Amino acid sequence: MSLDQKIMFWNKGAERILGFQSDEVLGRRCYDVVAGRPPGGFNPACLQGCPSIRALRAGIVPRQLTMQMLCASGERKTAWLTPMVVSGAKNDAPLLVHLFDDRPQPPERIPEGLKTELRMKGADIISDQPISTSPPEGIRKLTRRELEILRLVSHGRRVPQIAEELGISPHTVRNHIRNLRQRLNAKTKLDAVMTAMRLGIL
Repeated sequence: MSLDQKIMFWNKGAERILGFQSDEVLGRRCYDVVAGRPPGGFNPACLQGCPSIRALRAGIVPRQLTMQMLCASGERKTAWLTPMVVSGAKNDAPLLVHLFDDRPQPPERIPEGLKTELRMKGADIISDQPISTSPPEGIRKLTRRELEILRLVSHGRRVPQIAEELGISPHTVRNHIRNLRQRLNAKTKLDAVMTAMRLGIL
């Protein structure tokens, strides 16, 4: 899903769970298709803006949600939504991927098959552990280069783009990202961006 809530990616798992084929949904807004609403709610939760996108814009890592999703049959199905942020799949703009899962318990991790499928489409996974965290303790100050790279990551730049823009190797970029994540006690790139936003670094 793009930041304007248009559906950009729909795989076989989504087809199985909700019954919509990809050609029925691609390019349409999520609230016009699945109209997800919280359990016991009456109005689609995303009609006034996707909760996960609102969280990102507020500097909060999106949480896993449970929603009653509209199926192609007209019935509603309760499903877990696990948000994952990627960039590079569509003109390098960030995309929010919602993983649907209709099992009783929420998934503990995002399937490697889905990550591989996204990477094959050119996506760079920014966050695959969408859990809400509070600002970590013991933050160490970022170097000028680390802050420069973190800013580019926050704008959805991929490692090769950062390397080309700064005139350094992709290996060096990855080293800087690893170091800045360690300094911010962040498990993923998105965690690092969100932590930096909360602390006023970005």
